[in-house]
Amino acid sequence: MDSILISGGAGFIGTNITNKLIEQGHRVIILDNFLPQVHNGDIETIDGVKYIFGCVSDKECWKEALSYEPKYIIHFASETGTGQSMEELSRYTKTNILGTSVMLECLNTIPNSVEKIILSSSRAVYGEGENIEDSKPNPVSIYALTKLTQEDLLRLSSPIPYVILRYQNVYGPGQSLNNPYTGIISIFSKKFSQNEDIQIWDNGEPTRDFIYVDDVADFTILNLESKHDNEIFNVGTGQNIKIYDVAVQLRNLINKDSYLYSLQNRDSYIIVTDYHRDGDVIHAVGNMEKTFNNFDWRPKYDIKKGIQSFVEYFMSTEGK
Repeated sequence: MDSILISGGAGFIGTNITNKLIEQGHRVIILDNFLPQVHNGDIETIDGVKYIFGCVSDKECWKEALSYEPKYIIHFASETGTGQSMEELSRYTKTNILGTSVMLECLNTIPNSVEKIILSSSRAVYGEGENIEDSKPNPVSIYALTKLTQEDLLRLSSPIPYVILRYQNVYGPGQSLNNPYTGIISIFSKKFSQNEDIQIWDNGEPTRDFIYVDDVADFTILNLESKHDNEIFNVGTGQNIKIYDVAVQLRNLINKDSYLYSLQNRDSYIIVTDYHRDGDVIHAVGNMEKTFNNFDWRPKYDIKKGIQSFVEYFMSTEGK
């Protein structure tokens, strides 16, 4: 079977993909710095996987990774979080932009066996505009700008065919429950389990396209051997879901099962405010026409099924 290098492979999506690849008999090499903010100081590894502990901005780490002769690279390593990116610009540019530059520099100058690169990009590159692959990107956060720059770097300098996958809001089992800049489903779940109140900003209007991690992993793996080179595909459900409605669904599933609820005998409050955070967009939903027309793939999880599955995982690990 094939050897596959995953940068940032110890993260949320990378771990789900790694488990699937190992089950399929592939050899996996992971380059990851195990950032404490993401991993909470825990270093969990998967049997049979080769780990390289280091930063993607370090050329020596890439040289070591390429020495294992991977056929494919899935480039996940990235700082994430819109709000954090607006304050920590150098951190985001170092990992997302410099890290991608170093990867490409190595691929251009070091003999290697790589036949394809999969770049994990983000719906954030669209900004407030339509999430259609051939529309003009309009990033409104530093995070979004660095993801778009990653795409541009591949276009301009990749010596190898690539596919760019623009993920919508990914959620599911394994998502960090302690990182304050992780997905809102994890953040809300943690607060509800502790009977804390949450806020929905922008007058409760924001919507997102929530895509379950298992569906994301399947589509990413499908692209390793697809014939679509140097193209961009949205990865989502195409369904526009209000963040407020997701919060209600989570509260109904989690709040009354929490230990603190039994003591306080009240639901957490969902507080709607007019606060707007710089870098956020109000509406984001992936136009899935290109993806569905080119692949025999459809998401298996709608929002109700996905949240139910996530809550079962959450309550088994964090619920009281």
